[in-house]
Amino acid sequence: MTKLGFQISSIKKYLQTPEDVLTSFKKVSAIGYKVIQIQWINPEIPVAFIHDALKETGLKCIGTQDHYDVVVAHLDEVIAMNDLWGGTYITVSGIPERYHSYEGCLQFAEELDKLSQYLETKGKILNFHPRLSDIFHYEKQNSLEIIFENTRNECQFLLDIYQIIHGGLDPVEWIHKVEGRNDLIHFKDGMETEDGKQVLMPVGHGSISWEKIFTATIETGVKYAFAEQETFEKEPFQCLQESYDYLVAHKIK
Repeated sequence: MTKLGFQISSIKKYLQTPEDVLTSFKKVSAIGYKVIQIQWINPEIPVAFIHDALKETGLKCIGTQDHYDVVVAHLDEVIAMNDLWGGTYITVSGIPERYHSYEGCLQFAEELDKLSQYLETKGKILNFHPRLSDIFHYEKQNSLEIIFENTRNECQFLLDIYQIIHGGLDPVEWIHKVEGRNDLIHFKDGMETEDGKQVLMPVGHGSISWEKIFTATIETGVKYAFAEQETFEKEPFQCLQESYDYLVAHKIK
C-alpha cells in the first residue's frame, strides 16, 4: 500500500525557529500526516531539537532532500542527520548547469551512480528528483531518459507529478518507466488563472487528472506519496488539510 506523507519544505516559512518547527510539526500531525520528508528547515535549528520534535509529534522522517551540490558538499552531515532521524532516503534535486548537455547528462549519471554506491555502504538510498528546468531534449532522447538509462537500478527516481507534466512528459508513462526505482513520489497540483499565471493548489483542486496517476502509483509499488505545495492562495495549513482529505479519499493513506 502506498503511504501518504508530506514534504515539509512546503511550509518553509513556518520552519525558521525551534518554536515554529514544533508548532508546525504538531499541526501537520494533527491533520493526519504521519510521514514526512525533510527539506529547508532553518539550518541554525539543532538537529537534536528536530529529532525531539519528531518524537513528540509522532512524525516519521523517511529521508531528506536538497539540491545536488548542497548534498554533495555536506554529505557527512546529511548522512548523520538521516541516521539521527531514522531516514533511509537521501534525495538530490536538479541537474547542475555544468551538466546541461548530452555529454553532461552522461557525466551526471556517472556521478549519481558513484554517490548511490557510496550511500549504499551507509545504509541509504539515493533518489534523483528532476525539476521542470532539468528536462532537456536531445534528438530522440530527453535528459531524464539519458540519466535513467545510464544509472544503476539502485539509484531511484523521485517524480514530481506537477514538474513532469509541465515538462511535457506523460506522468503515467514515467511512473511505469521507473517502476522498481520509485519508492517515493511527490503529488503537487496547480492551475492557470485567467491572466495566464500558474498557481499551486491543494492536490485534487487544480487541473491535473489524478485517477490514472493514483492507479499507476499503487500498481508500481510506490511506498510513499508526499503531498507538496510551496505557494498558497489561502491559509497554508488549510491547504494541507484539503490535500490530505483528497488523497485519503483516493486510497493514498
